Amino acid sequence: MSHIYIVDDDDAVRESLSMLLRSEDFDVVAFGNPLDFVSKVDDLEDGCVILDLCMPELSGMEVMEELKRRESKMSVICITGHGDVPTAVKALKNGAYDFLEKPFDSTMLIDIVKACVFDQMNNQHIEAFNTNAKEVIATLTPREYEVLQGMMDGLRNKQIAYDMEISIRTVELHRVHVMEKLSAKSLSDVLKIAIASGFSYVDVPAITDTHQ
Repeated sequence: MSHIYIVDDDDAVRESLSMLLRSEDFDVVAFGNPLDFVSKVDDLEDGCVILDLCMPELSGMEVMEELKRRESKMSVICITGHGDVPTAVKALKNGAYDFLEKPFDSTMLIDIVKACVFDQMNNQHIEAFNTNAKEVIATLTPREYEVLQGMMDGLRNKQIAYDMEISIRTVELHRVHVMEKLSAKSLSDVLKIAIASGFSYVDVPAITDTHQ
């Protein structure tokens, strides 16, 4: 039985998530106080943590930093009612497995938790994901690299188009190509793949063509 730890100060969220996950035969332990979770984490079995980012006393980001400091093998799925792209990027860079914004679909959460548990038990799968991420990012054209950078910065198509001095329609087409090449179904997938590849703006190849 896989261990799932819920860390959320909202009683209703903890109760509903606990019932949902137990119905899927997960071993669930819920914490309403992040400090309580951190104080006991060294004695807990390795597992998957569903972590609220916005909590009093200790934020979800601070909990993640503490887990990293302790070299914990826990995998973290971040949830928040105040999500935005920069927050998602920061959470993923800090090692989060995935990021969900409240309210989220219960089926999607279960799928992510199951994938998280599977990946945790199969480190080779994670290594393969990172390798594949580098390979697919390398297939992007210079323009697609720039659009990807804009997506990671949380920019709207209109702003990306302005910065690149191309039409919004062209940005939309490049964005579709990026999603297709990365086999991404959502922005979260794009962020995970880009970060796993080690993508950074300095890696963007020089643009020598004038085709837009």
